[in-house]
Amino acid sequence: MKDFVQENKLILLGKLTAGLVHEIRNPLSAIKLNLDYMKMAQDDLPSDIKEIVTDTLDAFEQVNFLIEDVLDFTRKPTEKSHQVSVSALTDKCLKIISTTARSKRVTIKKEFEEDLPLLNVNKNKLMQIFLNLINNAIEASEEKGNIIIRSSKRNLNNITYVIWETQDFGAGIKSEDKEKILSGFFTTKSNGHGIGLGVCKKLSEEIKAEMIFESEYGKGTTFSIQFALDDK
Repeated sequence: MKDFVQENKLILLGKLTAGLVHEIRNPLSAIKLNLDYMKMAQDDLPSDIKEIVTDTLDAFEQVNFLIEDVLDFTRKPTEKSHQVSVSALTDKCLKIISTTARSKRVTIKKEFEEDLPLLNVNKNKLMQIFLNLINNAIEASEEKGNIIIRSSKRNLNNITYVIWETQDFGAGIKSEDKEKILSGFFTTKSNGHGIGLGVCKKLSEEIKAEMIFESEYGKGTTFSIQFALDDK
């Protein structure tokens, strides 16, 4: 009976989401047209407004990807890979999520090794992973807290990896919750839905990366995405 209720909940969620997505697309298209118009007139705009327009267009593209991803959910998936700079993509995510960080007065520090190799992955899927994990780190942090985002190249068991990770210093995860945290619809947040980490795990598998985490209750959590490099 419990499985049936959960299955029915997922079916209902799918129907509601599909309807909501179609309703969102119309006003979103109007916003995109206005932004494109401002972009065409950028020579007459102050430099700070130009930057805002560019950042907003980047955010639009990510929202549009999420919408298309939902609409394509039942279709046979196609994969398109890109040469991606982990550092540049992280910077783009930080711009998109900067308002959320500022609202909680959370400081985000970036510690990246120089000359990291490009990754051959689906850029939009990777961006969705990064945004989810950074947002989770912000939500886990105390007011005026700190987050560290790192990336480095490491050799583990004779395999070379690029590793990207977020570290927060929030409440951490209880031992009894660690096995459940990556499953769908599990959350310890009063207003959370528990989907984000499950989505990150699924997307990581799709781009042939591995997501792991370490957490100490009361001290914080580190989520890592590991990309094995092809040295051939």
